[in-house]
Amino acid sequence: MAAFARRRLVLSFLRVFWVFIIIWFEYGIFTSSVRNCDWPDKTLHSASGHNVEPVHSVHAKPTHVLLVADPQIVDRHSYPSRGPLLSHLTRLIVDLNLRKNWKVAVNKQPDAVVFLGDMMDNGREAMSDQEYEEYFQRFKHIFRTVEDIPQYYIPGNHDVGLGRASQFSPDAYARYVTHFGKPNREISLANHSLVLFDAPGYADEDAKRHGQRKSFDKWVPIPNGSLEYLKNFADGQHIDPVVLFSHIPLYRSDGKPCGPLRERGTIRPGVGPGYQNILEKQSSQRLLAAFKPVVIFSGDDHDYCEYTHKITFPYGPPQSVTEITVKTISMVMNVRRPGFQLLSLIPAELRKDDDPTFDHTPCLLPDQLRIYLNIYLPLLAISILAVFVVNFKTGASRKLHNKTCSDAGQVLFVTNADDTDSEDAEMAPYYREVSSLPSPVSSVHQTKGTSRSQNKGWFVLQGQLKAYRPPIYEDLGRIKDLMYSFLPSRSRNPHRRSWLGTVLRDIRDVAVFPLGTFVLVTWWVVAS
Repeated sequence: MAAFARRRLVLSFLRVFWVFIIIWFEYGIFTSSVRNCDWPDKTLHSASGHNVEPVHSVHAKPTHVLLVADPQIVDRHSYPSRGPLLSHLTRLIVDLNLRKNWKVAVNKQPDAVVFLGDMMDNGREAMSDQEYEEYFQRFKHIFRTVEDIPQYYIPGNHDVGLGRASQFSPDAYARYVTHFGKPNREISLANHSLVLFDAPGYADEDAKRHGQRKSFDKWVPIPNGSLEYLKNFADGQHIDPVVLFSHIPLYRSDGKPCGPLRERGTIRPGVGPGYQNILEKQSSQRLLAAFKPVVIFSGDDHDYCEYTHKITFPYGPPQSVTEITVKTISMVMNVRRPGFQLLSLIPAELRKDDDPTFDHTPCLLPDQLRIYLNIYLPLLAISILAVFVVNFKTGASRKLHNKTCSDAGQVLFVTNADDTDSEDAEMAPYYREVSSLPSPVSSVHQTKGTSRSQNKGWFVLQGQLKAYRPPIYEDLGRIKDLMYSFLPSRSRNPHRRSWLGTVLRDIRDVAVFPLGTFVLVTWWVVAS
């Protein structure tokens, strides 16, 4: 019976172990990964070197802006080579990961959120209005916030398209404007001008201008287009520092490094159907000269990149401006660890002369693919192996025990197929079959109403047939009843289980606990 107790102990340990594993890797690790990633307010004031009013003053405090790049929620067009079932499963997994990433990001309690384009993977594709509306509502449901936190968007090439392609919808741009707002706009926050710029539209219009061989000065801008917005902004007066948001990164020479936070490679020039890796050199210089930004945030590349541009002017020395390409928040954009960016803006009343007016910091999220492949799969294999081993040892121990007792002429257990409850059936694969014993006499049969603890087995002791139930067997039965008290009641099984059947049942009984925990965690993430 020690082997049986050991088996029960192993199964109980696996249940508890997997419950903790699911809770930690389905949500705990997400919270832990960004616990030490906070708004860079202290960095701003420590860099100033002045004794200034605390940043969390009742009267004034920094404005916190959460930057999110390239969610690209997938749909049925994203992986056309996959079947309907696998494609649907992919969407469920990716959506769940986006919800967890978004939940820990928005828990930073930002004052505003800026999406840097590519909100939907196939927003530019030809589809019905109803399908687009369902697609958009799925995005809004994943990235929902409390009502008083504004969300701003800039278009990406996956939202409105770039260039011409047969699969692109002619209504993509109009749909974007209807659902996400103006593609070019200026927002004032904490005495900063946040310029949300339509980079795909700018690249498209500039390509048309080049195609017609017209200079920038002679080109008549498209009404409400990016070039018209750029010219109007350059002609205006702007006092506040400008923070520029562009989906497409600005020009840099091939092979320029991106800093230590990038996972691999660098941003390389490239153009293809529906995409453009960086803006052209002259287009980028014109953009920098018109907006004169103090910092630039871009997306599209999916990986982190920090690069310093030089702004040249007709008069005066050149100036430097840093561009940050923000990491994607999605797990399926060819980066191991997604992320988001925290931007702190200092209002005018907290500034000192020559002090920086902003600061930013990246936050990295867990590697979801590593969790699935390097955590869950190995632990699952080890758990299944443990169930096999403990059942094998239990069976071997029972056979050895029965053989020893048989050789000694003392105790032989006999199970009665007509009077075996679920607990006996559980151990039935390990009982020794004895067909030579005489049939039990009626005086020792269990009578109606007799206690369940009596007459559970027969044994032969010095030639006499008696009913006996070991005390430890009764105790283990009570433990089992307690462990399964919150599971659906199981009917008595009058048939003996095979060894493999017992193993499969143990795997099922262990799996129900982590699966239930996973469902509860998922429900909490989706509902909250």
